Amino acid sequence: MRVQQQQVNAAERDEFARLLGPAEVAEWLGVSVAWVRDHATRKSPRIPAVKAGKLLRFRPVDVQGFIKHYWRSGDLEVYRD
Repeated sequence: MRVQQQQVNAAERDEFARLLGPAEVAEWLGVSVAWVRDHATRKSPRIPAVKAGKLLRFRPVDVQGFIKHYWRSGDLEVYRD
């Protein structure tokens, strides 16, 4: 029961974490803001974003998921479209 409660608390923390702007994500990933916007606004976005009008915001858990998906053994995986 205790482990289950810890998992629920962790999920709630991720769900209500402060949203990041494109500049913060770009700094985190070491890329340009234009690169972040491009990868978030594609027909099939690589980085999930929350859109509020023209604003883009990112959940830290989604950025971490992007990193885990595209990062392998210290080398950035080659993107394939």
